[in-house]
Amino acid sequence: MKIIHTILLAFAAIVFITGCTKDKTPVPLTENGGSNCDSNHVYFVNDVLPILNSNCAKSGCHDGITHTEGYNFSNHVGAYSSIHPGNLNDSKLYEVITTNNTEDMMPPAGNTPLTNAQIDIIAQWIIQGGLNDECTQDSSNCNTLNMSYANNIAPIISTNCNGCHSGSSPSGGINLTSYSGVSATAASGKLYNAVAQNGMAQSMPPSSKLSTCDINKIKSWVEAGYPNN
Repeated sequence: MKIIHTILLAFAAIVFITGCTKDKTPVPLTENGGSNCDSNHVYFVNDVLPILNSNCAKSGCHDGITHTEGYNFSNHVGAYSSIHPGNLNDSKLYEVITTNNTEDMMPPAGNTPLTNAQIDIIAQWIIQGGLNDECTQDSSNCNTLNMSYANNIAPIISTNCNGCHSGSSPSGGINLTSYSGVSATAASGKLYNAVAQNGMAQSMPPSSKLSTCDINKIKSWVEAGYPNN
Protein backbone atom coordinates (compact mmCIF):
# COMPACT_ATOMS: atom_id res chain seq x y z
CA MET A 1 0.00 0.00 0.00
CA LYS A 2 2.73 2.48 0.98
CA ILE A 3 4.53 1.86 -2.32
CA ILE A 4 1.33 2.38 -4.31
CA HIS A 5 0.48 5.56 -2.45
CA THR A 6 4.05 6.88 -2.86
CA ILE A 7 3.78 6.33 -6.60
CA LEU A 8 0.41 8.08 -6.65
CA LEU A 9 1.83 11.04 -4.73
CA ALA A 10 4.76 11.29 -7.13
CA PHE A 11 2.41 11.19 -10.07
CA ALA A 12 0.39 14.03 -8.58
CA ALA A 13 3.39 16.34 -8.89
CA ILE A 14 3.26 16.15 -12.68
CA VAL A 15 -0.50 16.36 -13.09
CA PHE A 16 -1.86 19.75 -14.10
CA ILE A 17 -4.66 20.65 -11.69
CA THR A 18 -6.89 23.69 -11.86
CA GLY A 19 -8.08 25.21 -8.59
CA CYS A 20 -11.59 25.78 -9.84
CA THR A 21 -14.66 23.77 -8.83
CA LYS A 22 -15.53 21.29 -11.56
CA ASP A 23 -18.68 21.29 -13.62
CA LYS A 24 -21.43 19.53 -11.68
CA THR A 25 -22.60 17.63 -14.77
CA PRO A 26 -20.70 14.44 -15.60
CA VAL A 27 -19.33 14.63 -19.13
CA PRO A 28 -18.65 11.24 -20.72
CA LEU A 29 -15.54 11.03 -22.88
CA THR A 30 -15.88 9.93 -26.48
CA GLU A 31 -13.63 7.09 -27.52
CA ASN A 32 -13.51 3.34 -28.08
CA GLY A 33 -16.76 3.14 -30.06
CA GLY A 34 -19.70 1.93 -27.96
CA SER A 35 -17.63 2.00 -24.78
CA ASN A 36 -15.65 5.07 -23.80
CA CYS A 37 -14.19 3.69 -20.56
CA ASP A 38 -10.43 4.14 -20.27
CA SER A 39 -8.99 1.44 -18.00
CA ASN A 40 -6.23 3.85 -16.93
CA HIS A 41 -8.66 6.49 -15.70
CA VAL A 42 -10.88 6.57 -12.59
CA TYR A 43 -14.37 7.93 -13.26
CA PHE A 44 -16.31 9.53 -10.43
CA VAL A 45 -19.75 8.21 -11.38
CA ASN A 46 -18.59 4.71 -12.36
CA ASP A 47 -15.84 4.04 -9.84
CA VAL A 48 -15.88 6.45 -6.88
CA LEU A 49 -19.56 7.22 -6.24
CA PRO A 50 -20.57 3.56 -5.71
CA ILE A 51 -17.92 3.24 -2.99
CA LEU A 52 -19.05 6.44 -1.29
CA ASN A 53 -22.75 5.56 -1.56
CA SER A 54 -22.23 2.13 -0.04
CA ASN A 55 -19.83 3.10 2.73
CA CYS A 56 -20.34 6.79 3.53
CA ALA A 57 -23.59 8.25 2.19
CA LYS A 58 -25.78 6.31 4.61
CA SER A 59 -28.51 7.49 6.94
CA GLY A 60 -26.94 8.86 10.09
CA CYS A 61 -23.64 9.52 8.35
CA HIS A 62 -22.91 11.49 5.20
CA ASP A 63 -26.08 11.24 3.12
CA GLY A 64 -28.05 14.16 1.73
CA ILE A 65 -30.26 14.43 4.82
CA THR A 66 -27.87 13.80 7.69
CA HIS A 67 -24.60 15.15 6.21
CA THR A 68 -22.63 14.69 9.43
CA GLU A 69 -20.01 17.43 9.94
CA GLY A 70 -21.39 19.10 6.84
CA TYR A 71 -20.28 16.41 4.40
CA ASN A 72 -22.69 14.91 1.87
CA PHE A 73 -21.00 12.14 -0.08
CA SER A 74 -24.02 11.21 -2.17
CA ASN A 75 -22.96 13.54 -4.98
CA HIS A 76 -19.87 15.07 -6.57
CA VAL A 77 -20.28 18.49 -4.97
CA GLY A 78 -20.09 17.02 -1.49
CA ALA A 79 -17.24 14.65 -2.28
CA TYR A 80 -15.26 17.37 -4.03
CA SER A 81 -15.58 19.65 -0.99
CA SER A 82 -13.63 17.08 1.05
CA ILE A 83 -10.55 16.92 -1.18
CA HIS A 84 -7.69 19.06 -2.42
CA PRO A 85 -7.45 18.02 -6.09
CA GLY A 86 -4.04 16.58 -6.88
CA ASN A 87 -2.94 16.49 -3.25
CA LEU A 88 -3.63 13.43 -1.11
CA ASN A 89 -2.00 14.81 2.03
CA ASP A 90 -4.35 17.83 2.13
CA SER A 91 -7.49 15.86 1.30
CA LYS A 92 -9.80 15.20 4.26
CA LEU A 93 -11.48 12.29 2.51
CA TYR A 94 -8.20 10.49 1.94
CA GLU A 95 -7.07 11.21 5.49
CA VAL A 96 -10.09 9.61 7.16
CA ILE A 97 -10.09 6.46 5.01
CA THR A 98 -6.40 5.78 5.72
CA THR A 99 -5.99 6.87 9.35
CA ASN A 100 -5.43 4.40 12.19
CA ASN A 101 -7.11 6.75 14.67
CA THR A 102 -10.34 4.99 15.62
CA GLU A 103 -12.02 8.31 16.47
CA ASP A 104 -11.44 9.77 13.00
CA MET A 105 -11.47 6.74 10.68
CA MET A 106 -14.13 6.28 8.05
CA PRO A 107 -16.11 4.16 7.80
CA PRO A 108 -16.37 4.30 11.61
CA ALA A 109 -15.14 1.41 13.76
CA GLY A 110 -17.65 -1.43 13.70
CA ASN A 111 -18.21 -1.07 9.96
CA THR A 112 -16.36 -2.94 7.24
CA PRO A 113 -13.28 -0.86 6.32
CA LEU A 114 -12.56 0.01 2.71
CA THR A 115 -10.36 -2.44 0.87
CA ASN A 116 -6.90 -1.43 -0.34
CA ALA A 117 -8.26 -1.45 -3.89
CA GLN A 118 -11.11 0.92 -2.97
CA ILE A 119 -8.69 3.29 -1.20
CA ASP A 120 -6.45 3.31 -4.27
CA ILE A 121 -9.42 4.14 -6.52
CA ILE A 122 -10.28 7.17 -4.39
CA ALA A 123 -6.62 8.18 -4.23
CA GLN A 124 -6.25 8.03 -8.00
CA TRP A 125 -9.46 10.05 -8.45
CA ILE A 126 -8.08 12.79 -6.19
CA ILE A 127 -4.73 12.81 -7.99
CA GLN A 128 -6.46 13.04 -11.37
CA GLY A 129 -8.19 16.20 -10.20
CA GLY A 130 -11.41 15.03 -8.57
CA LEU A 131 -13.30 15.30 -11.85
CA ASN A 132 -17.04 14.79 -12.11
CA ASP A 133 -16.95 12.42 -15.03
CA GLU A 134 -18.31 9.10 -16.18
CA CYS A 135 -18.00 6.72 -19.08
CA THR A 136 -20.51 4.57 -20.89
CA GLN A 137 -20.00 0.82 -20.82
CA ASP A 138 -20.93 -1.10 -23.94
CA SER A 139 -23.39 -3.65 -22.57
CA SER A 140 -23.56 -5.38 -25.97
CA ASN A 141 -19.99 -6.61 -25.42
CA CYS A 142 -20.59 -7.63 -21.81
CA ASN A 143 -19.33 -11.14 -21.07
CA THR A 144 -21.78 -12.99 -18.83
CA LEU A 145 -20.67 -16.55 -19.55
CA ASN A 146 -19.33 -18.79 -16.79
CA MET A 147 -19.57 -16.16 -14.08
CA SER A 148 -17.29 -16.76 -11.11
CA TYR A 149 -18.38 -15.76 -7.62
CA ALA A 150 -14.83 -14.84 -6.59
CA ASN A 151 -13.80 -13.03 -9.76
CA ASN A 152 -17.04 -11.48 -11.04
CA ILE A 153 -19.76 -11.31 -8.40
CA ALA A 154 -17.92 -10.67 -5.13
CA PRO A 155 -16.18 -7.53 -6.47
CA ILE A 156 -19.54 -6.05 -7.56
CA ILE A 157 -21.06 -6.80 -4.14
CA SER A 158 -18.01 -5.46 -2.30
CA THR A 159 -18.07 -2.12 -4.11
CA ASN A 160 -21.81 -1.51 -4.18
CA CYS A 161 -23.37 -3.36 -1.24
CA ASN A 162 -21.03 -4.27 1.60
CA GLY A 163 -20.99 -0.80 3.11
CA CYS A 164 -24.60 -1.33 4.22
CA HIS A 165 -24.82 -5.12 4.32
CA SER A 166 -21.98 -5.91 6.70
CA GLY A 167 -20.94 -5.55 10.31
CA SER A 168 -22.88 -6.42 13.44
CA SER A 169 -26.09 -4.71 12.27
CA PRO A 170 -26.34 -5.15 8.50
CA SER A 171 -29.15 -3.34 6.72
CA GLY A 172 -32.30 -5.46 6.57
CA GLY A 173 -30.50 -8.20 8.48
CA ILE A 174 -28.77 -9.20 5.23
CA ASN A 175 -25.01 -9.68 5.42
CA LEU A 176 -23.33 -9.91 2.02
CA THR A 177 -19.70 -10.17 3.10
CA SER A 178 -19.48 -13.91 2.49
CA TYR A 179 -20.60 -16.44 -0.10
CA SER A 180 -23.16 -17.93 2.30
CA GLY A 181 -24.91 -14.59 2.73
CA VAL A 182 -24.85 -13.72 -0.97
CA SER A 183 -26.01 -17.18 -2.07
CA ALA A 184 -28.86 -17.20 0.45
CA THR A 185 -30.02 -13.81 -0.86
CA ALA A 186 -29.70 -15.08 -4.43
CA ALA A 187 -31.73 -18.19 -3.59
CA SER A 188 -34.55 -16.07 -2.17
CA GLY A 189 -34.75 -14.06 -5.38
CA LYS A 190 -33.96 -10.83 -3.56
CA LEU A 191 -30.47 -10.34 -4.97
CA TYR A 192 -31.36 -10.13 -8.66
CA ASN A 193 -34.73 -8.41 -8.10
CA ALA A 194 -33.08 -5.78 -5.91
CA VAL A 195 -30.29 -4.88 -8.35
CA ALA A 196 -32.63 -5.12 -11.36
CA GLN A 197 -34.91 -2.66 -9.54
CA ASN A 198 -37.92 -4.36 -11.10
CA GLY A 199 -40.32 -3.66 -8.22
CA MET A 200 -40.18 -7.20 -6.85
CA ALA A 201 -37.76 -6.28 -4.05
CA GLN A 202 -36.43 -3.12 -2.44
CA SER A 203 -34.23 -1.40 -5.01
CA MET A 204 -30.51 -1.70 -4.38
CA PRO A 205 -28.26 0.18 -4.30
CA PRO A 206 -30.89 2.64 -3.00
CA SER A 207 -29.38 5.82 -4.45
CA SER A 208 -28.26 4.52 -7.84
CA LYS A 209 -28.37 1.51 -10.14
CA LEU A 210 -25.73 -0.93 -11.25
CA SER A 211 -24.63 -0.89 -14.85
CA THR A 212 -26.56 -3.11 -17.23
CA CYS A 213 -23.49 -5.28 -17.60
CA ASP A 214 -23.14 -5.85 -13.84
CA ILE A 215 -26.84 -6.61 -13.49
CA ASN A 216 -26.61 -9.17 -16.30
CA LYS A 217 -23.54 -10.76 -14.68
CA ILE A 218 -25.47 -11.25 -11.45
CA LYS A 219 -28.47 -12.59 -13.38
CA SER A 220 -26.30 -15.10 -15.22
CA TRP A 221 -24.65 -16.27 -11.99
CA VAL A 222 -28.00 -16.66 -10.22
CA GLU A 223 -29.52 -18.57 -13.13
CA ALA A 224 -26.51 -20.90 -13.12
CA GLY A 225 -27.38 -21.85 -9.55
CA TYR A 226 -25.14 -19.27 -7.81
CA PRO A 227 -22.04 -21.52 -7.71
CA ASN A 228 -19.25 -20.92 -5.19
CA ASN A 229 -16.52 -20.77 -7.83
